[in-house]
Formats: sequence, structure tokens, C-alpha cells
Amino acid sequence: MIITTEIKSLVQRIEQTQLTVTAAQEAQNTSDPALIAVLNNDVRQLVLALTHACEADENRLTTLTDEPLSPYPMDKDGYAVSFDPLQDEAGFVAAWQRYGIVVGKAILSPEQCRETATAIKGRFNALSHGQCDFDTPATWPNMPKDANGTPVLSRGFLDIYHDDVLAQIRQNIRAYIHHVLIWRRPDLWTSFDRIGVKLPQHAESKALPLHVDQNPNIHPDFKTVQGVLAISDCPVERGTFFGVAGSRQYFSHYAGMAKNNGEYVELDTAAPIAKVFEANARPIPLRAGDYVSWDSRTTHANTENISNDPRMVVYLAAGPAQEHNQAALAARLDAVQSGEGSNVREALMHASKKPRYNDLAALASVRQPEQLTLLGELLYGKQSYRKITAAPAP
Repeated sequence: MIITTEIKSLVQRIEQTQLTVTAAQEAQNTSDPALIAVLNNDVRQLVLALTHACEADENRLTTLTDEPLSPYPMDKDGYAVSFDPLQDEAGFVAAWQRYGIVVGKAILSPEQCRETATAIKGRFNALSHGQCDFDTPATWPNMPKDANGTPVLSRGFLDIYHDDVLAQIRQNIRAYIHHVLIWRRPDLWTSFDRIGVKLPQHAESKALPLHVDQNPNIHPDFKTVQGVLAISDCPVERGTFFGVAGSRQYFSHYAGMAKNNGEYVELDTAAPIAKVFEANARPIPLRAGDYVSWDSRTTHANTENISNDPRMVVYLAAGPAQEHNQAALAARLDAVQSGEGSNVREALMHASKKPRYNDLAALASVRQPEQLTLLGELLYGKQSYRKITAAPAP
């Protein structure tokens, strides 16, 4: 087990100090250096404690199970069973090992979900200079488009990759612990991904087909994790993650379906395995604040929004930091500077397939710069974990 009493205490202190820092910044528009020093020290202590716990842990979670496919469990209200990564490590790990899918419980608080939703709506509305309002369906035909005619909301993706609203989620301490339990290591980089929005019964809110986002001819083994954090409730009718729990054990079947060296491989419905996947595919409805992660070898899709309410999520993941890979590090730092989305697998950068909205000037005009904590700087690659773990004990 990784989560110790010390780690729980450090996470609680970090959360409380972060709230105090944020409140002070909002009230005084400035940061208290003493509070920041306390926060940074606790983050360093957390990284060290996690490093020691992970080194002592023998559960690497890389062996595929050969159990028959079975659905991910649902609660009495029809939502996916979720596991608090701090309070129920055993349940969290067991779900990941069996299903290749796990739902983290209440990674964001209700208040954080509301603040995030308000911020996303604000960016969306600002891009159209008030001509298209997120909450007014009659204005949706005025949705802004780039020079190629691609709307800012395309195929269910809002192509904003770098903004403070995303940074606050990426450096969320509970999301970080969630990722540590999956990877069994603390030196992680956050993915650079986008926002997901499916407006109710809208042309750009259709379902995605079953597929994997890893090419077995290029990466046959465990390579990446993907995830969706729900900003609003995502019941089946509103559009939600749709997956085949346990299907990563059959990942090799996609080798003959890959049409090129790209990582996206769509399920060939004529293949014999397709009937197995289609029969076992299930929606994974999420409560606001819950966070589903899946092994990229897992067959998955998402469902259409046929409700009267929008689906709002953030695509989120993490993977081992590549501090030795100067090209990957440079790509990440360039992306933070430009705000542009692109696909650089080794740098954990993921973008919508082209055509995607690419009016960079418009996106820059509404972008709020990322305000990073020390944990955020580590996750972005702006600070090195090695400087923490190699430092002599005080």
C-alpha cells in the first residue's frame, strides 16, 4: 500500500493551505510569501513520502487479468461506483487491476465544479464576443469558426489546451494522488489535453465509435492512461464515457485494424472480436467531480447527448515524467507559451484530430495564464522531481 497516515496528513494540509492562499489572492490580489513557503515545503515532503512508499510497494499493476469480461460496477442510483484514492486505496487498486478502468471519487468539490463550469462558459462566450451564449440555444448558430470553417466546438471538443481553469484541475492534489496510485510512482507529468462539451441535441454532440487510442503495432504494452473528469453530472442520456471493462487483455486484436502508425485505431465491426466488445460495452455514468481513468488499451467510446442539458468534462491524465527527454520537455514548455494544442505522445500532449479549431489569436485573447503551484510546476515539467528527491535531508 502507498497511502500512509503521513501522506493523508500532508494532503489535508496542502488542501487547507491552498484554500488559504487562494482566498488571500482573491481578497488582496497578492500572495503571502510565508504561506507559499509552507505550501511548497509540504509539497516537497509529500513527493518524498510518496517516493519512499512507492519504492517499498511491490504492486506494479501491470499484469493483465484473464478473467471473463464483466461490467464495471454501478451504484444504486445508476452511477459508476467511485473510490476515494486516499480513503479506499484497496478498492481503487482492485478496480484498476480487474477492469483497466477506475473512477476516483469527488476529485473536485461541488464548489470547484461550479467555478470550473462558470469559467468554461465564460471562455466560450468571450470567443464569440457575446454573439453565442452557452446557455442560450437560439444563439448556437452564431458559434465562432476559424478561417477553415471549423467551429470552436467540434465533435464534442472545445479546443482550449492551456488556461488557468485547466491548470487548477491538473495540479489538483487529489487528481495527483489518483495518478500516483495508477502508476505506482510520484514523478509524473500531467497530460496537456482539452475540454469536452456536448451541447444538448446538437450536431456536434454525436457519439464516438468504439476504438482504442494506442496502436498495438507501435506500443503493444502498457503505455498511457486516459481520463475524463466530470464537471457536471454525466448520466447516460447526457453523454458519458462508454467502455468495455477488462478489454485490454484483447488489445492485440487491434493490430490488424490499424491503418497507419497513428495511435487512434477504430474497431473493425466485421472482426470476430467486435461482437464480443459490442456485447460487453457499457456506459460509465459519472457524478460531477468524479474522475474516470482507463488504460489506453481499453476499447471505449462515448455516448451522444440526447438530454436537455450540456455535458461538460475535462480530459485529464498523467504519465511518467520524461525529464531526460529534452525534446519532449521543450515541446511542453513551447505549448505552455503558445497555448496551442498538438499531438506529441512522448510529451503527454493530446489534441483533437484535424480539422480542429485553430484561430490561435482568438484563443489567446480569452486565455487566462496558468497560475502554478510547486506541484503544478512539477507536473508541467517546469521543475524537476530529481531536485527534490536528490536533496539531502534537512
